[in-house]
Amino acid sequence: MTEFNIQIDNDASFSSTEINETTKNTRFVPQKNLSRGTQYWRVRSTKDGQSSSWASGNFDVAPVTVPIPTAPADGAVLPQPDSPPLLRWQTSRGATSYTVEVDGDADFIGAKSWTTKTTSIAVPDALPAGDYFWRVTASLEGGFNSLPSPTRSFVLGALSSPKLSYPVDDINQAVEDVVFDWEPVAGAVTYDLQVATDSTFNNFALKAENLYGSRYSPPTTLYNDQFWWRVRAVDLAGQPTGWSTARFSFKRQWLDTPLATWPLGNELTPDASVLDSDGEKVFYEWTPVQHASRYLLQVSTDPNFSPSYTRSCLTASTSFAPRSTSFQDGTCGIAPGTVHYWRVSGIDDPYPSGGVPGIWSTPQKVSWGPRAPVGVFSGFSVVTGLRGAMTATGASSGSAGCGDASCGVLSATPVLTWNRQPGIDYYKVVIGIDENFTFSPLPDVERYRTTNHFFSLKDGDEKLTLPESEAGLPYFWYVIPCRSDNTCGPSPIKRNPPLPGSHSFLKVSPPIVGLVSSDPGGSDITFSWQDYFDTNSGSAGWAYSQPGQQSARTYRIQVDNEPSFADPLLDNVVVDQATYTAGDRLYPEGRLYWRVQAVDAQEHGLTWSATAELVKASPTLTLLSPVGNAAVAGAAPLEWAPQAFAKSYEVEVYKNNDTAFSPANRVVNARVANPAYTPTDLLPASPVPYVWRVRRIDSKGNQGPWAAASFVSRGAAPELLSPTSGVWQPSNGAYFTWSDVPGATSFQVSLRSGTNNSVTTTVATAYAPSELSSGDYTWSVTALDAAGKPLGTSAVRSFKVDSIAPTLTSMKPTGSASPKSVFVATFSEKVKGVSKKTMKLYQKGKNKPLKAKVVLKGRKAKLKPAKKLKKGKTYIVKLKHTSIQDVAGNRLVKPAKWNVVVN
Repeated sequence: MTEFNIQIDNDASFSSTEINETTKNTRFVPQKNLSRGTQYWRVRSTKDGQSSSWASGNFDVAPVTVPIPTAPADGAVLPQPDSPPLLRWQTSRGATSYTVEVDGDADFIGAKSWTTKTTSIAVPDALPAGDYFWRVTASLEGGFNSLPSPTRSFVLGALSSPKLSYPVDDINQAVEDVVFDWEPVAGAVTYDLQVATDSTFNNFALKAENLYGSRYSPPTTLYNDQFWWRVRAVDLAGQPTGWSTARFSFKRQWLDTPLATWPLGNELTPDASVLDSDGEKVFYEWTPVQHASRYLLQVSTDPNFSPSYTRSCLTASTSFAPRSTSFQDGTCGIAPGTVHYWRVSGIDDPYPSGGVPGIWSTPQKVSWGPRAPVGVFSGFSVVTGLRGAMTATGASSGSAGCGDASCGVLSATPVLTWNRQPGIDYYKVVIGIDENFTFSPLPDVERYRTTNHFFSLKDGDEKLTLPESEAGLPYFWYVIPCRSDNTCGPSPIKRNPPLPGSHSFLKVSPPIVGLVSSDPGGSDITFSWQDYFDTNSGSAGWAYSQPGQQSARTYRIQVDNEPSFADPLLDNVVVDQATYTAGDRLYPEGRLYWRVQAVDAQEHGLTWSATAELVKASPTLTLLSPVGNAAVAGAAPLEWAPQAFAKSYEVEVYKNNDTAFSPANRVVNARVANPAYTPTDLLPASPVPYVWRVRRIDSKGNQGPWAAASFVSRGAAPELLSPTSGVWQPSNGAYFTWSDVPGATSFQVSLRSGTNNSVTTTVATAYAPSELSSGDYTWSVTALDAAGKPLGTSAVRSFKVDSIAPTLTSMKPTGSASPKSVFVATFSEKVKGVSKKTMKLYQKGKNKPLKAKVVLKGRKAKLKPAKKLKKGKTYIVKLKHTSIQDVAGNRLVKPAKWNVVVN
């Protein structure tokens, strides 16, 4: 059988051929891409070891088709984040991939680029607002690239500025607990907050940047003043929006004022009319106020509290007991009978430079009366009458506080008192944490000398307050009497057995109550609780018939995903108000536990609240397309609505309708910044739905809940063109063609006969096999994407092949014939094309055929001459074999000569 050798080269010398193949077909289709430009080709036949000369020609291979952008429209404005940049273009024939470039300038120098195997891309990276230019280049297998597409442009709009909620815009609105609240902005990653004392924002009181939530409480109290505030959002690309309305204003005002309770006196009373206060109750006392963690007491001999005539003292208690009559700062003592004035104000810590000062109480004009004599010294004895209470008044009343040797719980550091002893000039107070006084929170006993028989801690002591009693162990206290010559009674320090006369108490502050959290369906969680001042004023703070007096300096809040609160915690922060919204973090989904403790003026952590819990369940994303088993193309983009607090999104696609999301069925796993995604590979057609799901990743990397939907991929299948179904194909001339498929880079041609299946991959849309054996066949074509994955398979068609050419098996008559002979040709199979034009009778030596009638029936053809044949003459039957074929189209094998002599 004849074979053909075909060569193709881009050089007419054929020195480095791109194609050098052998085929028995009379057609050839290259199965790989050829170089662009002019190609030369030649072919020669070979049979029985003999080759013909070359027949040659040339043709031009067109350049790679330039892809044409189709969306968005040139210059389109895309509002953010609702319209992510979703770029689309027309397919380029045979492209295996596309490179998309996006740049802020049309020169594309330093442009961002992405590669995809489909004809669309949702830009996966975050882009700042502004003008952008884009273009796309197609690439074919073999390293062939198209020219860049025409340049298109689009405009990314900026995010909207946050809308402020609270405090409302009212410069006269008084706010005590400062909490800033604004509406979250979808597409924002963080927020910046500014607070200033002027509407032009030149004098800042507070700057907070990179806030993850949309609610913020300053960790430190703002001072009393008028403020303006504004917020801006920062998008995924780190670009801030414009500031919100700059003239949102409010007034921070803390007007809570203590009320004097002892001693009392009218500041307008003439000096001579001032009555002596009880000289046995030398202490100053007032009511507590909210937010005050310390109090500033001033004692003055001048009604206007001129500095030279005024002395100041600080304490965390609402009682202050002077430790001497010395008129100096830190002691605030004054001699009996001296007319003087006193006032007090709260201090809201921890504001820098000494805290936020409160309002002064109404000045009291008083004079201490003399102390009654108690007898003559007759030796040191144990001090008696030891008593502790929340206030000095309570300690002195006999009906409030505790005078037992072993007291129960006192809810704050108590005021202590005792009975004055005869002949004693001063006392030293000793406090220990064991009955032997081996350890003490106030070890420098000499600091705690007092001529008073009331005692409270003050500024300048080793501690302003005592820590909480630990493990149920009480504090022990003892009073040492001393004479003016500095001789003193026995000390209890490091004594065993313990020295008689000590008393004990437990210092256990009430826990925080009223824990409430905001909607756990929100992304930022706000925690709130009852102000500790209210807790102490309520039943929880009462001890021995007296309400608690302390306010919290700050609060410590802990948040964790375990009720044990073991390190590391999700959050552990100290705040200045009875509410907290994390500014530097967002919490993960799931069950969260939280608790709060008050922190006192000495920064001691007080009793923890009961543990509260919530289940954080942020809203799922809203899926836009495709949903509801919609049938879409294999490259259809997946789109969803943007969500506030999202920094990126995680997208997954599963085949086989796998709603269990098994890893084995996952075909897409991507993370993108914008609310849209286009698969980089086309999803193959399948009647079984795909399931896709997406979840947000917030600014701190926490994963949100999944939202899922399903769709059916139509894929993309080629359409078979030729041959039509059921036709015969020549064994060495079969030729198959089909339509192109967008996104397909190659095709698999399947030829099946019985159990045999031949699969050939080609980049062309036609195929010419070298040779096929006889038999019944089916054929189909599968489109493949750039990754070699099937996009869709055509319908199946059938065809037949007969590789055996018909032959002439019998010629009658042969050798000799009669004048009336009829010539009968018998073929090996049914043939067509036999007629008087292809079967003729000649008299030897004549060029004109004789008239005859030719009839073809089945495998036999009969030629009957119109006249009798002449005796003695020789006749020749000629069959035009090239025009006689079997039903499969095989030509008749050239028969032997058919000569007869008429007798």
